Amino acid sequence: MSKHMITKIGWNLLCAFLILTMMAACSREKASTRSMAQHEAEARAYTVTGNPNQGASSLDERAANHTPVHQQGSSYVEISGGVSIDKNTVKVTGHSNLPAGARIKGNLAVKNSLLTGYTDETTIQKDGSFVLRVQRPGIQGSMDLTVLFRPDDQDNEIRNLYGSGGNKLEGPYVYQYEENKQLLHEVRIGAEFDPEQERNTPLVKPVWNKPKDYGSPQVWIKPDVKQEGNYYHVYARSNLLEGSDVKLTIDFPGRWQFGYDDQTKVMPDGSFSMRVKKPSLANRYTIVISFEPNEDMWTNAKQAYGTQGERLSGPLVKSADDKEGSKQIEARIPIQPKS
Repeated sequence: MSKHMITKIGWNLLCAFLILTMMAACSREKASTRSMAQHEAEARAYTVTGNPNQGASSLDERAANHTPVHQQGSSYVEISGGVSIDKNTVKVTGHSNLPAGARIKGNLAVKNSLLTGYTDETTIQKDGSFVLRVQRPGIQGSMDLTVLFRPDDQDNEIRNLYGSGGNKLEGPYVYQYEENKQLLHEVRIGAEFDPEQERNTPLVKPVWNKPKDYGSPQVWIKPDVKQEGNYYHVYARSNLLEGSDVKLTIDFPGRWQFGYDDQTKVMPDGSFSMRVKKPSLANRYTIVISFEPNEDMWTNAKQAYGTQGERLSGPLVKSADDKEGSKQIEARIPIQPKS
């Protein structure tokens, strides 16, 4: 065989080798792409986009269909369900991967009311299902329904699954609460509704997106106001610490008017939502969101902001009226009602 022929065969073999190598690389790249796509799809299964009042997520739907992602007793807690309202009862039908026998509570509150005692307690069944029935108060108004699980209220076997003070709990339903100056953890899910206008509503799965400057004393608030029926819904992002008390009021120019207010605690990522009934007799007014530090704040908030807000800074800082040297946060949103 001639030297030229050998060289030609060698070049052909080299080209073939390079082509096969490139094909293998492409195959690996496609496999990697598929793997990434699958990963992103799984990530989306734990996320709800949009405002906190959006409907059930894909994870909630799968849990409601008795196909939980995590097994019962997992530290990553899943919980979902729906609320049905009739003349006498607010009923919650749900599903969770909490262990059988775990005790959960349902609490019903009416906005701008001091009503108490509208609660029910039940246990998680073997299949993860639960039903709560809370008596419907005989007064009108927007209502908050909360389903609550606290490891520290459970028997030792269940309490030990989730650690001291619930410190092993994971997932978007985990919240903090303070007891005896200690931050503990609980599982919570809820719904907000007006029983005069709604008969069914889902328990809402939150989505958290904690800002980089979360907890900074230079506080910012970015509100979004939407008119829905006879109410203004205020959804807001902020860098306030979880558990901070925020209030919503309506400031009417030139006069006082009562009954147009709401309050809530800030969520784990600084977000919060409130709603207030739309005034019917005013042409212009201002929605005011405020945060005023005080002695009743959680310990970590006192350290961050000062008990009188003396460490607060930024354009939203206002001097408090009642105490010299005290500061508070105030965000004002002028409203012109829809015609």
